[in-house]
Amino acid sequence: MSRPGVANPSHFDNPDPRFPFPHSPTPTRCQTEPATFDFANGDRTGKTRAATERRLARARRACSGCPIVTDCLKWALVNRDLTKVGIFAATTPGQRIALRKRMAERLGPDWIDVLADQDRARREQAATARHNPLTISQARIVCLDREVNGPMRRPLTPAQQQRNLARLMAGLKAA
Repeated sequence: MSRPGVANPSHFDNPDPRFPFPHSPTPTRCQTEPATFDFANGDRTGKTRAATERRLARARRACSGCPIVTDCLKWALVNRDLTKVGIFAATTPGQRIALRKRMAERLGPDWIDVLADQDRARREQAATARHNPLTISQARIVCLDREVNGPMRRPLTPAQQQRNLARLMAGLKAA
């Protein structure tokens, strides 16, 4: 994904290396129509509020069909200094500020590290699954378990376990 005024993501200064800039095998709308996504916090370049809302809606519709929207949002949230302007993953700069606050409330002040750990664990799990696929019997058991119990919940990372324990102990002391 490129941004208005930036021809190549390598021009961005100091992106978090744990979250690579998202790429798509086919050109995305933000690459072919960058002006659609050029939006600053409080930007009201339209003559009326309705015109600005239509412009935002057009950008959001374009993002809704994008194959890299999830990675784009993650990249935009993690790289705050690089995404102060523009629409990323259908979010405005103000919406991303609110999302970052929610992430900090939900995952703690080190939420970026938690996301990085989750991504790393997901990649390792996928690599392991490619090298050690389930047997037919194991796959049947997994399917039956999913039908009976619903989808499996991912295990907590050690950092999440430690943070939850600290919160539990703080709650117990307060009680």
